[in-house]
Amino acid sequence: MVEKNSRVGSTFGKYELTALLGRGGMGEVYEAHDSEKDRTVAVKILREEYAEDERFRARFLRESHAAANLQEPHVVPIHDWGEIDGNLYIDMRLVRGQTLQDLVNACPLDPPRAVAIIEQVAAALDAAHAQGLIHRDIKPQNIIVTDADFAYLLDFGIAQAQGDSSLTQAGMQIGSFGYMAPERFGETPCTPASDIYSLACVLYEALTGDSPFPTNSYEQLITAHLTAPPPRPSLVRAGVPATLDAVIARGMAKEPDERYGSAGALARAARRAVHTSPAEAVAASADTMLAPNTAPPLLTATPPVAPPAPEPRQQSLVPLAVIGLVSALLLGAVGLVIGLLESKNSTPSVSSTPVGATTVTPPPTVTVAGPTVYKTAPTAKPSTPTYTPTAVRDPEVSSATQLRQIAQGDYTVVSTQGADRWVPQLSSKRPGVVDEGVVWNNALTLEEHLRLRQRYGAKLLWSGDWSTFDAPNFWVTIAPFTFPTADGALAWCSDQGFDRDHCYAKLISKTHAVPGSTAFN
Repeated sequence: MVEKNSRVGSTFGKYELTALLGRGGMGEVYEAHDSEKDRTVAVKILREEYAEDERFRARFLRESHAAANLQEPHVVPIHDWGEIDGNLYIDMRLVRGQTLQDLVNACPLDPPRAVAIIEQVAAALDAAHAQGLIHRDIKPQNIIVTDADFAYLLDFGIAQAQGDSSLTQAGMQIGSFGYMAPERFGETPCTPASDIYSLACVLYEALTGDSPFPTNSYEQLITAHLTAPPPRPSLVRAGVPATLDAVIARGMAKEPDERYGSAGALARAARRAVHTSPAEAVAASADTMLAPNTAPPLLTATPPVAPPAPEPRQQSLVPLAVIGLVSALLLGAVGLVIGLLESKNSTPSVSSTPVGATTVTPPPTVTVAGPTVYKTAPTAKPSTPTYTPTAVRDPEVSSATQLRQIAQGDYTVVSTQGADRWVPQLSSKRPGVVDEGVVWNNALTLEEHLRLRQRYGAKLLWSGDWSTFDAPNFWVTIAPFTFPTADGALAWCSDQGFDRDHCYAKLISKTHAVPGSTAFN
């Protein structure tokens, strides 16, 4: 049956329009016979109601130039373009097949097949991005799959060149809300990362048969893209490897710079997730924070100019080593006075301590309420990369000062490359904790961190810099590997031979609340 208001059966210039193949937001696509070249083609015609709108005409014309310049097998070749009777059109190869939407509606795809189709679409996207073009409407309806499972990416009608001025009317969003990246709902410029987010959404739907955030409410859908965590396909459909959860999570990261660097990188990660073991896939999803081989920047015996005063929350950190030293001196002074007083009424005795020797009174044992957690490096195989630091602990500089300087040096790296990602946490002993009869202080914490730093390239955090720690008064050692989910960090802990008391997953964030920021094996 011919749809009302379609051009089927009419002549459009040299084209005889024989069937309506599809209708989109800007135009209609017809199967047509080119009478001049005697061949069957697909012709896209700008919808009549937009024919007089220069804004839409400009965008439609740009599609022809953009797509015609893309020499990539998975982009439908453009034969010709132009204007007939005031209507812009594109003449392109007619591709026989089904849309990915049709395939998924019939049945979700097996993971290997879904990934194979995404790999082909990713190749088309990377070719477009290399020419400065952003598709902006990646969705299953714009992907045609032939009987041989050869995929084509369609509809560059709203493609945007990076740097182009926007052709979008005020308040109007271009693209399909179900697959739009969070930044698309604001004023942030559209980048290739937006297409990568959409491609991850399409992969999720191909695997599960449903869109990432199924809802009939535009308000709820937009809110989900902006705030909801990426869905996990393995929890929705049996047979989807859990390793693909991390791929979806990174591809759909809220921040553009936390996603894969290219569409091809997403596709390769998905391929590894399907065809490798869980441990290998976790390793492939890890990101290494830069500069893991830099030795800890310790102060010399003569400290430089004092650093700026710490923030108020840091003022509560008084090195227990200093407190212990002062306490010991006070106790010693009191003892000396008492000894002098007693010496007046007693007979002098010969001391067994050699002349000139110093007797140090050990500090009293401090008992801390609650369970004691002992965290130190196990006797497992060392992780790579490892290094030997060129600097060592300086005994003439306080441990607290050295810890603070190391943490300050690591802060930039962690905040730019580890923020809002999961890391293996290797140490969290606070000064004053008693473990195996030893009272931990800043000096012992420093020794432990340097040992973990040498073996694993560890980084040092000050807990007060991150909202996911419930107390801003202790140092934290983390491995220099970040993961999009807690599972990756926990797998790293297991692979290195750590148990749950020595290593667990921690979310590094300035905005996330404490609940849900820690996970254990």
